Amino acid sequence: MTKTNIKQAKKHLAKIREIVSQTRSPFAGMSKDEAIEKIRKVREKLWEEKLAARS
Repeated sequence: MTKTNIKQAKKHLAKIREIVSQTRSPFAGMSKDEAIEKIRKVREKLWEEKLAARS
């Protein structure tokens, strides 16, 4: 029974890897500073949403 689950997990992992390899990076074409700024903005937005959920 666990062998089936392992086989399914490996199949799903392979599919995820295939999808990820085909997707373009959201940071493609950005300079290092632009990418860092975008990451900071996303982190700040997530942090605000997390804090808002606690209130």
